[in-house]
Amino acid sequence: MRGATTVFHCAAVYAYGRAHDAELEAVNVDGTRNVIQAAAEAGVRRVVVTSSSVTVGSSLHRVVRDETRSPDDEFVPAYFASKLRQEQVALQTGAELGVEVVLACPTVILGGPEGRLVPSNAILLRYLLDPTRSTYPGGCNVVSLGDAARGHVLLAERGAPGERYLLGGENVSWRLLHTILAQLAGVPGPYAEVSAAVTVLVAAASELAATVAGTEPLVTRDEALTIGRYYWYDDSLARALGYTSGSARRSVAEGLSWLLASDSMPRWVRESLRVAPEVRVARRLVPRPL
Repeated sequence: MRGATTVFHCAAVYAYGRAHDAELEAVNVDGTRNVIQAAAEAGVRRVVVTSSSVTVGSSLHRVVRDETRSPDDEFVPAYFASKLRQEQVALQTGAELGVEVVLACPTVILGGPEGRLVPSNAILLRYLLDPTRSTYPGGCNVVSLGDAARGHVLLAERGAPGERYLLGGENVSWRLLHTILAQLAGVPGPYAEVSAAVTVLVAAASELAATVAGTEPLVTRDEALTIGRYYWYDDSLARALGYTSGSARRSVAEGLSWLLASDSMPRWVRESLRVAPEVRVARRLVPRPL
């Protein structure tokens, strides 16, 4: 960090499930404190910390929330809780050490590059693996990785110290998101809307199967317990600084384009898709030596 004026702290454990509780605290909370302390020692003026839109909370109905909100009386997975504590620790440590801290709160980020299957891109893969082509109640806000990254740079240049900024895209219901994905992937559906209770049962089965196989589950009960709520957000604060983002369709196209090129998507799924042309051009190809 020495010689730098700004540091972007994006590192975090992004995972659901009780097995990650200790790691979430150690990395997302204690790790953030360590980064800001190191920044202070190196003479860095500003740290942009990647938090999450989940710190603003969610609603049972189609309510759009902004940065003034916090989680209501709702289930808060360990990952969400770690992000809330991360924000508190970041602002407190920055104030104590004289480092400007700006909090970036991206929504559901789709796209890549990615080194592993993160829960946000897994949302797309789960639908493609589901033979019933089911959807569920509630909704979310999706944004492409590129838009979120450009938002971080904007906050480094223009964000107010001590402020948090939502970096989102388009608010969509789960049915609309799955409809867009089905159109882009060339698959049918969505059909029936599955209740939150059913998704929890499916998640429990997924966790059991993963335990037996020694792998990470595609969905966990903690994540399933958020189904039925609306994670819809208003990012006007960032847009007043010049932030822009694309449509949900473009974000899904980018996410699907990276999944197609990853080891996370089984070959039989990839070969069964009739992908729309806009997916093929969504991922910029970068040449590299063979």
